[in-house]
Amino acid sequence: MSVLIPGYAQVEPQLAWGQRPPAGCPASGLWLKAAYYGADAQTIHVGMQGRFKPAGTDGPRGVPVKVCAVFSLLRSDGGESVALAASTPRPGWMNGMFGTVDLKGPVESLIAIPTRALIVDQGAWWVLVRDSQGQDVPRQVVPGPSRGWRTFIKRGLKAGEKVVVVNAYLKFHRNVSKNYQPPD
Repeated sequence: MSVLIPGYAQVEPQLAWGQRPPAGCPASGLWLKAAYYGADAQTIHVGMQGRFKPAGTDGPRGVPVKVCAVFSLLRSDGGESVALAASTPRPGWMNGMFGTVDLKGPVESLIAIPTRALIVDQGAWWVLVRDSQGQDVPRQVVPGPSRGWRTFIKRGLKAGEKVVVVNAYLKFHRNVSKNYQPPD
């Protein structure tokens, strides 16, 4: 699975005579300045590719772009600033145009399970894995992104393992009721 990292971007004006562009960006022409947030922003690096989609346009098409600089200072709102250049000679940009940039993140091999199989207990995520004897064994996992009815698991499961989905939460906590004492 390749992760898409969306971010807000604005076309920056051409530089005035004597000014220098961000290191690694073209000296002439327009470039994009994008803001990224969250844990995925830390994975952005020079050379990553993606697409700039101007606001108000329909469809999946956009202008192919490439990250030419990552600024080391965080923005005042906690975002990561990134400079991008067009990968095509005539992108059709105008100064001040804004939109979104989807960068293609690193490819990860993740296991998808139904989201309702996940159990949270004391701040940790768990699933019940059915072993070869037919027993449901709790296993701690690290969930990744969710898409629709499924969640991708980053760590804790192997391909082919059977995960309990129906009544997983009840089965996980079945011993709790044995230790419960009703109040007086």
